[in-house]
Formats: sequence, C-alpha cells, structure tokens
Amino acid sequence: MRLQSLVCSAWLRRVATLGVTAAVLSPAPLTAQFGVAARASTLGIGAEVSYRISRVIGVRAGVNYLEFSRDMAIENIDYHLTPHFENGSALLDLYPLGGSFHLSAGVLLNHNEGRMEARLNQNIEIGGRTYTPSEIGSLTGTVDFRKTAPYIGLGFAAGGKVSFLLDLGVGVTGTPRVDLIGETPLTGPAKTEFDANVAQELAQVRAEINDKSYLKFHPVLSVGSRVGY
Repeated sequence: MRLQSLVCSAWLRRVATLGVTAAVLSPAPLTAQFGVAARASTLGIGAEVSYRISRVIGVRAGVNYLEFSRDMAIENIDYHLTPHFENGSALLDLYPLGGSFHLSAGVLLNHNEGRMEARLNQNIEIGGRTYTPSEIGSLTGTVDFRKTAPYIGLGFAAGGKVSFLLDLGVGVTGTPRVDLIGETPLTGPAKTEFDANVAQELAQVRAEINDKSYLKFHPVLSVGSRVGY
C-alpha cells in the first residue's frame, strides 16, 4: 500500500506539474479580438479597425482627416497657411508580454499637404527686392510629402470590450517638398526680374527647410477609444 501511495503521489505531482506548465504556455483567452476605434492624433481625426490575431500579434488599419488654417512668417513674408491632413495607416502590432502594451511597425499612406498664400497688405521683399502690393498679383505655394512613409511606435491597447488607446510613434515622411508661384502685372524686363526673384525666394525657403532635419519626421501622438467584439 505504501508503494501504491508513493506511485499515486508521484503521478499526481506529475499531472499537476504538466497542468501548471500547460497553463503557463497556453495563450490567454482574448476577450475581444476585433475592434473599431475612434482616434484623435497629430495625424488628424480618424477611425480605425483592428484584429488581435493571437495573444502576441495584432493588425490595424486606419484613416485620418483634418484641415485648419494659421498665419506664419516664412523668410520674412507673412503667409496664410492651410495644412490639409489626409492619410491612412497599416500597422502590425507585437504584444511581447501578451497584455495591452505593444510595439508597432508599418506604413503611413501620406497625402498630407499644405497651401500657402502671401498676405499682400504691405510691401514684401522677394528675392532681395521690395515690391509693393500693387506690383504683386499673388504669391502662393504648396507643401507636400512622399506618399508612403515607414512608421514605428509603441502604445497601450487593452483587450476588453471598451478600452482606452494610447500610441506614440514617428513617421519618416522625408524632407517636405515646397513649390512657390508668383504672379505679377509687371511686364517686360520687370516681369523677368520678378520671376527670377521668386525663384530665388523659393531656393531660400528650400534651403531653410533642408537645414532642419527634424522636418523629415512626423511625430505621432494618438489617443482614442475602442469597442471590441
């Protein structure tokens, strides 16, 4: 009987050990795999769908939109700027601890751009020469970026039915591409000089942008709420 008790005890310990091991190695059940989220971020106001494939892997896709206006001086010229954010994202999330913390990598589909229009309520220096408002028909420009940009980041997204979302990351959008167009009622040699001065002004703006390497990156701070199914 003692031998049988020892054998039985050893068998129970082995079963218990296997059970604990299986519990540790088995992925935790997910309370919500598919989710729909609303977000506010430095990419705009957007919506997102996500799917938690397993305990450690998830995928997401989102779209964002935002447009606003502001005034800004560039090379001593006052412009009215209209940034236009229109972008999407496709991301892979890695949950190294199997919980809410994740590392993210993917791509931004970047159609962000900006429009700029010089304010002609005073004399303006263009390319080293001063022009009166009557000598300038308009001075407008555009700013855009490369259409796809790598993204890396980290964040928190719990797996519950309703959860708070937080993401921090950066998109490598490259050096902004700037163009500048000037119109004038001037004719003849005066117009030729005006066009040359606009080209010089554009070169100065581009040089200023190229000197600021941080403009190649779009920092991303995103908060939101997700409903899981």
